[in-house]
Amino acid sequence: MIVWHFVSALGALNVTAPLALCIAAWLLGAGSWRPAFQWCLLFSAALALAAASQMAFIGWGLGIESLQFTGFSGHATRAAAVFPVALFLLFETTGTTLRRVMVLAGAILAVCVAVARVKVGAHTPSEAVAGCVLGLATAGLFISRARAFRDNSPQPLFVGLLAALVMLPAIGTVNSHHLLTVAALKLSGHDHGFSRRDWRPISKT
Repeated sequence: MIVWHFVSALGALNVTAPLALCIAAWLLGAGSWRPAFQWCLLFSAALALAAASQMAFIGWGLGIESLQFTGFSGHATRAAAVFPVALFLLFETTGTTLRRVMVLAGAILAVCVAVARVKVGAHTPSEAVAGCVLGLATAGLFISRARAFRDNSPQPLFVGLLAALVMLPAIGTVNSHHLLTVAALKLSGHDHGFSRRDWRPISKT
């Protein structure tokens, strides 16, 4: 179970947000302004959709009861979006086969994060799968539109940050669900949220 908690934490904001920013910085440093803008737009859109889906259930009870779906898993969405793209950039100058293998490795890691979210009881299978698909679609769309960059050599800062990110889950994670709950309750004007357990409002403690 400890392993699943560690893998789950790889999708936390304190890991994926710095990595997403690092990807944007890498692109800007290479003079690829348009890809950098596209990446920021795609990643932000995926996060916004995942957050909105969760807030819709917390604040208004909008979900799919038959699938126990209360929103896209944010961890799975973020992991699936950033890991394949980061590895794609790191191996952009290598052979096509190796680059594809590394992108696939990033996707597999993201799938592991999605599985971990179910294993630790944070999400149902439908929520984890939906989040993973959303993130992989984001990464795939960006990679499919990416072109050769002016400066493709791996920069020490980028590589160093990737290595440092492996240690971040041990430091602690940002409670993004709590932040979404607070925002949803304020927007809905309710003093209680909806629970997946019984699919009806419960009193806020």
